[in-house]
This record gives sequence, structure tokens and C-alpha cells, in this order.
Amino acid sequence: MLTGPFRMDPVRDFPRPLSILMLESSRHWGGQEDRLIREARWLRKKGHRVMLACNEDAAIAPRARAAGVDVRPVPMRANVDVPGLIRLANLVRSEKPDVLHAHSSKDAWFAFWFHRRGIPVVRSRHMTLPGTMRRGRRFIYRRGCRRLIASAQFIADNMRDSIGVPAGRIDVIGEGVDTEEFQPGDGSAFRREFGIPSTAPLFAIVAMLRGEKGHRTLLHAAREVLRKHPDARFAVVGGPVASDSIELELREILRDNFSGLDPQPVVMTGFREDIANVMRAIDCLVVPSAEEAQTLVIPQAFATRKPVIGSRVGGIPELVEEGVTGLLIPPQDPAALAAAMDTIITQPVMAARLAQAGYELARRELAIDNKMNLLLESYRKGLAGPT
Repeated sequence: MLTGPFRMDPVRDFPRPLSILMLESSRHWGGQEDRLIREARWLRKKGHRVMLACNEDAAIAPRARAAGVDVRPVPMRANVDVPGLIRLANLVRSEKPDVLHAHSSKDAWFAFWFHRRGIPVVRSRHMTLPGTMRRGRRFIYRRGCRRLIASAQFIADNMRDSIGVPAGRIDVIGEGVDTEEFQPGDGSAFRREFGIPSTAPLFAIVAMLRGEKGHRTLLHAAREVLRKHPDARFAVVGGPVASDSIELELREILRDNFSGLDPQPVVMTGFREDIANVMRAIDCLVVPSAEEAQTLVIPQAFATRKPVIGSRVGGIPELVEEGVTGLLIPPQDPAALAAAMDTIITQPVMAARLAQAGYELARRELAIDNKMNLLLESYRKGLAGPT
């Protein structure tokens, strides 16, 4: 039982709107942190109060502030960080949030102590669990919160089957898309920026430059596609990760395999904020990941009525149904990817049918309002008490 500075009364009921304290111990930027910002922005727009506790030097901090989120620096550099825990306890006591929402492993341990005091805690999980886990990590999933939010069904199944989390405590909330921002439209400005003709078939990968995202697979497949379709073009959209040297490797592949071609068929755009414009410009999104939870870019492509080619891994098949909303290929298989891109080029009627089915799915099920209402329901389940 917590005593001293950690002792506090649990919240027994909740107001409308809610007061939500999000915890994020990661100091880096990626899809998980981007999703947190999007969720916080939506919650604030709907009148809920959102605070974010994170390390002062975390990459998410300035982005959260720009989104209007109340950022509270809390040191979370280890599972047990007493100064940070005291600061978080003071924050919870003074602000009395209705729910704590943990996102990473260190902050999940921080949240555990408040869970023990009856404070409603939910935790998100964006990746599968490792094959072997220490007893402490299994414990924090099974006993460290009231609700677990999985970003895909396969992650929920993994938590249930590998460490025995009851299925009734897990809520599956996949990626949602802002259908006001992402909708069909004119993408000619992006093509003009990079000198891509309006008639050229344009494929794009939109992802941070990380090894598991499949950039190598795309570049090797592109070389094969160009043998049959020399007018095809390929865009690599996304910035590098400090801890990964993939950018240098990709530039070597470009130099070794495409340097003699004119015009250059592959462009590396770097990080871009205008992803909606990118989606409107392309003819097909390619997601050739070796591993993937459930990437945001697939709903974004669907919402702009673009077909998708994705690897048959992780949560991708939960969105991309073979022959219905897109094409599925084995991971790390350039030949299969090249064949799929050839199909998109040579069968435009089928490509349009895939794009329309994805568009209807996005409008019907993947809109951000639908996903965020599921998040609010998860919060309310947590507020209702332990299960």
C-alpha cells in the first residue's frame, strides 16, 4: 500500500468532459508518439482536458505543446525513478485526472503504483510481445492496469495467448483517419515538385526510414517494374531515424541500380507534413513491411481512394483484404511486389475497384471519430472499475 507522498484518494466517478493524463516515457519520435498526438488533439477538440507527462527532452514534448496539450515534464528514465514518481504523484494529486493512459514500458510501471491506489489506468500496446518475457514484464501487463488497448487484433491475440491477459480486459482500436483532411483531390503539385509527369504510374512508400519498413524491397522491385514499364516512378517519403543507418544503404542501392537512368525514376523526399497531398498524387501506396502493427498510412490511402499493396504481416491483413481493398504479398519478396505493381499498372479497372472499396471502408469504419469513440469507451470501462 502506498503511503506518504504517494497516498491519494481514488477517483470514484467522472465528470463530462473527462480529464486525461497521458504518460509517454519514450524520448524518440515514431508512429506511437504520432498517434498519441492525434488522439490528444481530437480529445481536446471534443472538450476533454488532456495533459501529457513525459521526459523534458522527449521528441514528443514540442509537438504536443504545438497541438495545445498541457505538457508536464516528469523524469521517466527507468522503471523505478523515485524523483519522477514523486513528481507524478504530486501532479495526480493536484490535477485529479479521471484516467491515466500509459503508452510505453517505463511509464506503465509508473502507472502501476496509481493503479494499486484505485486510480483508473489504461495502457496501449502497439507491437507484439517478445517471445520470452521476464516475470516482471508479464506481471505489469496482467496486473498493472484496468484496460489494455491493442492497436490490432493480432496484438490482442498475442497478449491473450502468450501471457494470459483475459480477452475481456483488452480493447482493439486500430488506426483511424481524418476523412476531412484525407479525401480524393488534386495531387499535381507534388508531382510538379519532383518533375513526375501526370501520366506516369507513381508508387510510394510512406514511412520512417527504418529497416523493417521494407524500403530495400521496394527499390529492388522497382528495378524489375522498370524493365516492363520504363515510365513508372517511385517515391520514398519519410525521414531517417537517428539510430538506423538505412538511409545510407538506400542511397547506395539508388547509386548502384538507378544512377544511369534519365530521368531518375526514384525520388527520396525526406520527411513531409503534407501527406494528404502525397496520397492524392500517387497511383498506389506500397507497404512492404517485414513487421508492422497497423500503420496509419493504409487508412490514409483508402480515404484518398488509392489502392494499397501490403505485406501479409502483423495487422496489415486486418485492413487490406486480398482482391477486395488491396493486394497482399509475402514480406521481403521483391519479385512478388514487382508483380503486384505490374498488376496495378496493367489492370486499371481492377485497381479502381480496389481503391473504391478501400474508400468506402475508410468512410464507413476507419474515420477518426469512430476510433476515438472506441477509446472513450475504453476509458469509461476503466472508470467503471476493475474487471
